[in-house]
Amino acid sequence: MTDVPLDDTFQFDAQGFIILRGVLDADRCSRYLAELDRLFEQTYDDAWLEAEGVRGQTTVQLTEGQRRLNGLPLWTDVFDDVISLQPVVDRLRAWMQAPQLVNTWAIDKTLGTPWGGWHRGLSPEDYSVRQGKVCTRMLNCVYLLTDNNPGDGCLATVPGAHKSQIPLPHQDYRGHELPGAVELTGQAGDVVMFSETLLHTGMPKTTEGHRTNLYFNYIDATYNPAMRELLAGNQGNVNHYVFPPEVRSRFDDTQRELTQWMEWQRTSPA
Repeated sequence: MTDVPLDDTFQFDAQGFIILRGVLDADRCSRYLAELDRLFEQTYDDAWLEAEGVRGQTTVQLTEGQRRLNGLPLWTDVFDDVISLQPVVDRLRAWMQAPQLVNTWAIDKTLGTPWGGWHRGLSPEDYSVRQGKVCTRMLNCVYLLTDNNPGDGCLATVPGAHKSQIPLPHQDYRGHELPGAVELTGQAGDVVMFSETLLHTGMPKTTEGHRTNLYFNYIDATYNPAMRELLAGNQGNVNHYVFPPEVRSRFDDTQRELTQWMEWQRTSPA
């Protein structure tokens, strides 16, 4: 593990996010995009969801102007190395307690994709700093495969809102900016890392072409994602979170370490 620069930790704590520049090279972005083009055109059998009648994410979600593909390592090995990219892993280990990968997806946006809804994955109580040590219980990593320029449907956040407990009814701001919101722009190959206690949303896409990103979401080892989804009535989501043994058998040591929780989680009801 390489020491994370103190100014990175300061910036992440102050803003709730940081942008790492140039983590992926152009060849890798092109390879990932080509694989997503193939995957988005496939038909997926969600037999587990259909048989059990549970409510949860389908494998591919289609909304106005947007495509989302869930559970990426279930369908291909092309993105396995995303899990173990050293600059990201170093910061995960510095800012979390035993980080564990819980959710993976890709989103492709085209002209006309509307605003998302403002939300946070966890409450501000799940973010802390003690004796200079940052600990966020959920941290999302967004890998930009295409340029995310103004108008491209970028991620929007309110810097510092990962600590805010002011009860602003952010649901009333759907389709609008929250006070202090900023658009996070970047170039293909950049990575945005943000605490899931940070308020965030996707902005509308008002430009031509595609904006395509990967999302790898991590929890710390003290957090139980299966119970969270069960209590929320979304137990079908866990089917996309857990990689069966035949998937994890191809992982390297770092990738297995970051998915260790899956060794004790079954992927179907009793």
